[in-house]
Formats: sequence, structure tokens, C-alpha cells
Amino acid sequence: MNRDQQASIPCVKRHTRSAMNFFTTFRRSRPHLFSALVVALVMAGAAVAQQVCPIPPVAPDPPILGAPGTGSLQGVPVPLPQALDTVVKNRPKAIALGKALFWDKQAGSDGQACASCHFHAGADNRSKNQLNPALRAVPPDAGFQPTRTGSGGPNYQLKAGDYPFHVLTDPLDRNSAIIFDSNDTTSSQGAFSGTFGQFFGLNNEACSLETQGIFHVNGKLTRKVEPRNTPTMINAIFQFRSFWDGRANNRFNGVNPFGRRDSNARILERQGDGSIAPAVLDLENAALASQAVGPTTNDTEMSCANRQFKMVGRKLLTQIPRPLFGQKVELDDSALGPYADVGHGLKPGVTYPALIQEAFQDKYWLAPGYASPDGYTLMEENFSMFWGLAIMMYESTLVSDQSPFDGFVGTVAVTTSGIGPNAVGIVNTATQPNFGALTPQQVNGMVLFMGKGKCVACHKGPDFTGAGLNLQFTQKINQESVIERMFMGDNGLAIYDNGFYNIGAAPTNQDLGVGADDPFGHPLSFARQLKQLVAGQIVPDPFLVNPCFFEANPCVPVQDATIRDAVDGAMKTPGLRNVELTGPYMHNGSMATLEEVVEFYNRGGNRRGPISSDTTGFDHSPQWGNNPSNLDVDVQPLGLTAQEQADLVAFMKSLTDERVRCEKAPFDHPALANFNGHADLDRNNDGKLDDLILRLPSVGGGGRPAKGLACLKAFHETLP
Repeated sequence: MNRDQQASIPCVKRHTRSAMNFFTTFRRSRPHLFSALVVALVMAGAAVAQQVCPIPPVAPDPPILGAPGTGSLQGVPVPLPQALDTVVKNRPKAIALGKALFWDKQAGSDGQACASCHFHAGADNRSKNQLNPALRAVPPDAGFQPTRTGSGGPNYQLKAGDYPFHVLTDPLDRNSAIIFDSNDTTSSQGAFSGTFGQFFGLNNEACSLETQGIFHVNGKLTRKVEPRNTPTMINAIFQFRSFWDGRANNRFNGVNPFGRRDSNARILERQGDGSIAPAVLDLENAALASQAVGPTTNDTEMSCANRQFKMVGRKLLTQIPRPLFGQKVELDDSALGPYADVGHGLKPGVTYPALIQEAFQDKYWLAPGYASPDGYTLMEENFSMFWGLAIMMYESTLVSDQSPFDGFVGTVAVTTSGIGPNAVGIVNTATQPNFGALTPQQVNGMVLFMGKGKCVACHKGPDFTGAGLNLQFTQKINQESVIERMFMGDNGLAIYDNGFYNIGAAPTNQDLGVGADDPFGHPLSFARQLKQLVAGQIVPDPFLVNPCFFEANPCVPVQDATIRDAVDGAMKTPGLRNVELTGPYMHNGSMATLEEVVEFYNRGGNRRGPISSDTTGFDHSPQWGNNPSNLDVDVQPLGLTAQEQADLVAFMKSLTDERVRCEKAPFDHPALANFNGHADLDRNNDGKLDDLILRLPSVGGGGRPAKGLACLKAFHETLP
């Protein structure tokens, strides 16, 4: 379809829900009824297709226009690709494969696993050698800064007194004198600096040392540290895009995080005549697969530089003793128990090739005698696809929906009449609310969360993020658009990526977030792609735009390619389930406690300067112009009392699922010897400081209590 053509989009029926619902109707001053719905379908190289559809009145008692569903996450199916089974032939096998890959230390160049940074309620609570300077600043700042109590820098042991990273003389006045400020980030340590050379022996890699970087102490290398705080992967399956900046695309191309943005991405597929040919993979609702293939070959996170995915495949398929070698797996592990060896790792004969053969369609791995031009098998060539989809399938089981809050709100029944077969998140069974599940203080906090505190404006829906289920529903029943138009903090009109907000946690020039570009020169922002489309350019991503759901000027399409956008410095809204356990907080890890987070919001953020021109602004000329403020409208002084702030914290703690806190199934896991900073020694004179080890014991379906272990603590409770 060319740009002058229009396509018809069928009208979509609304659906009524019954029973008490606490979290579906709260939107940013959105009108409850519209006279028309304009759906603009933006496709790569396609026209903007529009249709005006009358919306019938919403049934009373109560009128619910919100998506998705209920306040509770219970019973909400996870969104998975419609064509998943054309690639995956056995989902339980893929889940087991994904869990093994996720926790296997043999995958990384320096003993790094995915779980090395996602081991504590899906996040990372380590505090030694966890600092990164502002390497994502514009321009990058490679200089470490002192902390509030010490020198900071590589291998520094963070302390409770080092938080927060921005301290004012008056905590209620964002423009009061600054006592302390640092642009460093608390994140996760990864690989050492080095360039991949070759494999040798069993599970060994030769990497050259690179000593010119910033991660070293007295000439000895330390592990490098990521530039952003590690978010939890629990409930991440509901996210429309992944990573803080959204670069992990909703569509998985089988190769890297960028979906259709990489026009050259190809997997290999055996044809009917036995030949092997390149093929395009384009699976929607697969942001976690896109995310999973990012860190594996990243030379800060898990890999020596220049190590390719097919090399990782060769290592794990042919050059390790067995999966999870040296790591204890419990016999009652919820996914790996049937495969677990009584000693460690998986049973003899349970290999990664065997698991792939059981999990994936034959045409992606079965090619006897085939070798690529550089000598790799079909299974090795497609290893990035197996890795991404298997880990996505494992993470799709990590849904925490049994918190006190879920009991309090109950499960809402939904009428399914008129809902298509591909709808997700539809609940057709009901459980009654248990109003005793929350304490009076937590109920007060919930009321504040939805009202005076304005939290629900961004942290909405049963997954408590505007970047998740409500956008997945956009693809099915037109609930919310991935692009929003509203009045910003300075009362100016702008468009932005729904679920991504600049809240003034740090100056925008320290990290552009979704305002940055991908490696192919495309803006990460959907809002900026829409501007390009209006200007007559072709854009890579397919996405829906519903002008009638815009906050400001509803039902008026975007027609001005120079309209202001507010995306620089905007970050994906994290979900708040289990937030008690996932500190430190913010994209820069600059706060250690929920109390510090609430204090931040109560004063209207950390931005400096007048609202018409503050530190959320950024001059992105000449491409996007100068925007003096990108501030989200709801980040304003709240006037919360000390008691109200405590009530909000208490409510957020009601979002903790005790299965997560105590690592019960499906949140159980193999053992992990994790790196936790360094000793001040290099005993073997290899140019690297010796690793200190944090030992995470294996737990089975019964979790930590079944082994007599204490359950997980909050980040600040582990700080010296």
C-alpha cells in the first residue's frame, strides 16, 4: 500500500465488566465517552489508515473504559506471539531450555549469566563495584565522582549514607541549595575489558586484556559496570518494549533487539528441498526475546568484545561438559527438576542440542551436513533465535500475581461477547475481594496512590506501569495508543511515547532515554517516527495511533511534522510489583529506599530552574529542535504529609508477592556463584583483581523456607 492509499480498519466493540474494580478507570483527565474513534495504523512504508467508528454508551455500574481488566493480575494471560508455534514446537521444553540458559554461567565470557544481574526478585541488590560514571551523558562523562561518604569509583563499596545521590537543604524545595549531587549510576557489574580470541579446552575463552578503559584500580582491571540500573524481569513479559529506553523492540527478528529496524536481520531456514535459505522472522509481542539477545554479546554485560552469537552457540552446544555444569539444580525445581542431576547441573544426556531439538521446529536446526561459509551448523547460526525465544518463554512464567493487593481487589469477571480469538488479558472467572487483605494504612496509601499522589497516572493497570498491558491491549481492542498528546509540565502541548516519561530524576543531558537513536539512525521514539511519517518519510516500526484517546485535543490527528515532542530524557515506567525488593530505584539507581522515592515525588522531582526552562529540557538541534522542558505534567509538588508519605510506602509494600520474597515456584532457581566486587589482590598476575563471590544457594519449588533460609531483604537492608 502506498502513502496515498487508505485501508479500512474494522470497528471494535467495547466490553463491559462487572464486580469491584479499583484500577481501571483512572486516566489523566480523559473524557469517559467519545463521539468517534479514529484509529491510525502506522506501518513501515504504509499510509495512515483511518476509520471513524461510533462508540455505544458504556454499561453502568460501573462504567469501565480502562484496559486491561482488573486491578489484580490473577488470570491475565501473558501476551505471546500469535505465530509462536510456527517456531516453537514444545512450549514446556522451551521454558526448561530458557531457564537453563538464563542461569548458566558458562554462557558468558567471564562466568556471567543473565541471572548474574537478575537474581534478587529479578533485579540486582549488590553494592560493591556497582558504580558507572555518566557514560550515557551528552557528551559522555567518563569521570567517577566521590560519594557522600567515600571516594567512589571502581570496586567501591556503597553504603547507606551514600544515598540518595541528590541531597538538598530543604527536601521540599527542589530549587533549594544542593548539599550533594553525583551523576554516577548504581548498576550491575559485568565482564572484564577484553577482545575475544578463541575457545580452548572445556568452557574456556581466550580474551586479550584492554587496559586503557576506566574500570581499573591501581592498574588492575575490575569488571565493567552497566550505565543504567538493572530492572526486574519478573512481570516483564507484559511490557510492550523493553530496556529503559525501549530499544528492545516489540517485534523479534531472531538476531538482535531491534526488530524491523535492522532491515538486514535474517535467520536461516531449511526449505522443502533441503536447501538452507535466509528468512525474515517478525514475531510481535516478543519484546523479551528482543531484550534477551542484547546482553549476551555486549562487551560490558556478558561478553568479550567481538564475540558473536554463533560463537556462543558453538560453545554451549559443543564445548561445555553439560548445561549448568558446577551449579546445583534442585530435584523439585519447577522447570528443571525432571532434568536435574543429583550432583550438579543437568543429567548426562540432557544437552543444549537435545533441548533445542525438543523445543523448536526441525527446519531451524535439522540440516545434516550443512555448514555455513564460515563453518557453522544451522543450529549454531540460529542460536540467537533459540536463546531469545527460550528465555522469553521462561520469563513468561515469572508472573507475580499473589500479593495482598491482589487479594484485596479480587478478580473481575468480564463478558467476552464480541472479543476476538487473539484478545489477551481477558478474565472470565471471579473471586470476591478480601477487604481484610490490606491494613488500614495500606488502604489509605492506595487512595493516595490513585488520587493526591498521582502515582496511578503512570503506574496504571494490574502490572502497575503504563508501558505494559495497556499498550498490549492497544493491539487488540484499541485501549490506548503507543503515542500520547497532552499538556506538559510547563502547560505546553506535546506528543510523547506512552509509558515513557521524563520525571526529572536527573538532568536530561545525562541520559536521553527514548530520545536517543538506534544504531541504524532511527529514533527510538514512536512519537518522533510519527513526525517523520507526517513529513513523508518511511519509518521502520508498525504501531497504532488512536487520536481519540489523546489527553489533549482528542480525535484531532497529528498533522504537523514540527509538533513539539517530549521524549528526551524519558524512561520506561517500571512496574511496581515487588518494588519493596527491587532497589535501588530510578533508571540511575540513585535512591536506596521507597521513602526517598516518595520524598522525591513530593517535592516535584529533582529538576532545577523555572518550569518554563528547567533541567528536563534539551537542545536536540538541528534534528528535533530545542525543547526547554520535557517534564511530565504530574511531577509537581504534592503536599503530602509525613503520614501520607508513610502510607504510600506501606501500600507499595502490599504489592509484594511472598513467593517472590521467598523464591518459591516459579521463582525458584539453580545455584549461582555470583561476582560481588573484588579483593585488593591479583594472586595469579593476570592483570585483573580477584573476584569476590556471592553464593546464591539453589532452591526448589518450596523456596528458601524449605531449605531453612531467610527470605529476601530490601536493598537498603543489605547496605553497610
